[in-house]
Amino acid sequence: MKRISFFYFCIFCLFLLNGVKEGLYAQTEAQIRAAGRTVTDAGTALRAHRQFSDSLPWLFGGDVTMNLRSTELSNWAGGGENQLAFNAITNMYYNYRKDRRTWENYLTLAYGTTRTGGRAAIKSDDRIQFKSKVGHQMRPQVFYTASFLMRNQFAAGYRYTRTDTTLISHFMAPVNMFVSVGLDWRPNPTFSLNVSPLMGRATYVRRVRSIDDENFSIVLSTAGIPRETNETTEEHIERRSRHEFGGGVFVSYRGNIFRDRVSYNTTLDLFSNYVDKPQNITVFWTFSSKILIYRNISADFRLELRYDDKQKSIIERRNEDGTTTNVPGPPKVQTRTLFGIGLFYQF
Repeated sequence: MKRISFFYFCIFCLFLLNGVKEGLYAQTEAQIRAAGRTVTDAGTALRAHRQFSDSLPWLFGGDVTMNLRSTELSNWAGGGENQLAFNAITNMYYNYRKDRRTWENYLTLAYGTTRTGGRAAIKSDDRIQFKSKVGHQMRPQVFYTASFLMRNQFAAGYRYTRTDTTLISHFMAPVNMFVSVGLDWRPNPTFSLNVSPLMGRATYVRRVRSIDDENFSIVLSTAGIPRETNETTEEHIERRSRHEFGGGVFVSYRGNIFRDRVSYNTTLDLFSNYVDKPQNITVFWTFSSKILIYRNISADFRLELRYDDKQKSIIERRNEDGTTTNVPGPPKVQTRTLFGIGLFYQF
């Protein structure tokens, strides 16, 4: 796992250094002015993002991608199982720019399922992410900013093993929200470095009535909210939220290569809790790329890496009677890789 994490980190550094280099050594006065007037973070788009003007302070756009994969076997000597997979992703932005004031809004919706053989469909992707950032231009490359970020999901999520299926998440269980104030440095239209010395993080888990107490404690543990016990009565204290205060850094860089036939976007979110173990930094890194194959047909690749020392993993504990029980384990590095080919439409 350490080798994999180091490899992913090297990829991020490569793209990050490229973005900083362009900002420091390839700037013109027009680029500096455009840095405050260009949409900087609207997903992986193959065409250049539109620019603001005095007569057009509001900009709306985005893209939709749908991938479908199917495998059908009949008396196949080599063996195998039928498979059907579907994935849909929508990225949208609605931004405002007037004089020195900016207001950026981004929404990402994604959902994917996979069905193998005669088994029930299993989700492979599930994301709801909304980001809103208000800024005031202090200098040509620097903005005062206040931002809000929310991460959630649509449906229930399970951990599958050979012997058991454990519910570990659901809609609004958990939901992560960040509120921050800081400075945003934009040396060019494709690179953004947001430093927020004041940041609040809230994690909330709604009570899912269909989950029993044992499984709900698993949901709380994976969300980073362990159950507390009353020392006097030895009863569980149900706490379904966690609030943290600290600081963070948000880095984003995007670009197009090969005559705009390949686009990529990478983001890195870092958060440190000032009150509880500030040295344990929460990391959320994503890298996504889109390759235009032919007109509205594209190949998509997405890689996610995250680490939160508050979020517990789930491990199986073997009991004396031979059965197994799912219990919270130590935090681990989480990775997810998605790849697909399908239809792409940009608006």
